Amino acid sequence: MNEQYCNQCENRCSVDALHCNRGRAYFGQEMTEPEMPAGAAGLLQKCGHVLHHGGIEPEGALSVLTAEEQAELERLLSMLLSDWKKRMPEGAKKHHHGHH
Repeated sequence: MNEQYCNQCENRCSVDALHCNRGRAYFGQEMTEPEMPAGAAGLLQKCGHVLHHGGIEPEGALSVLTAEEQAELERLLSMLLSDWKKRMPEGAKKHHHGHH
């Protein structure tokens, strides 16, 4: 038996075990809601997803926050990013995630 693989991203999942909704849509399978972590990490991931895929203009994305809140958010996000970059394994720093 010849196993079929998805061609919708570089992950090349088996059609029987698709990991992304792009592949599921291509092969006519039911879409799934991605699992998100709870708490702040999940909210951060959801915000990033909406910002990346939601058509939100970057210059207006934070307009609901005051200038002080925006500055504090930027400070906190910079701290996280700096820490995460230090903790990333060397190979992961060059990894390109396969969805858009």
